[in-house]
Amino acid sequence: MIAQFGMAGAFAALVKGMLCNWMVTLGVVLPCTSRSVIGKAIATFVPIYMFFGMGFEHMVVNQFIIPTAMLFGAPISMYDFWVGNQVPVTIGNFLGGLLFTGAALGWLFYAKPTR
Repeated sequence: MIAQFGMAGAFAALVKGMLCNWMVTLGVVLPCTSRSVIGKAIATFVPIYMFFGMGFEHMVVNQFIIPTAMLFGAPISMYDFWVGNQVPVTIGNFLGGLLFTGAALGWLFYAKPTR
């Protein structure tokens, strides 16, 4: 699989990992915007369903799905799994949460020191 897609495949996994963790962290942060339980539930589940529906990559989900596929005979080597998927997706998950949600909220709510 690595030989088939190369760096373009690793970059796609990285970007899909970034977008995935953006949705996951929004599922944690958005419930703070509502006072009702229904609003909190919707604000939690909609971004999570979006990342599943759009086919984004999450390292924890992939740690279950890909080895299960390997057990059922999918032609995926351990090298393909770790180097071609887990490494770029993990980096993408970290960067997505850090840049898209963490840095945005940090910039938005940064308290300037008073003199």
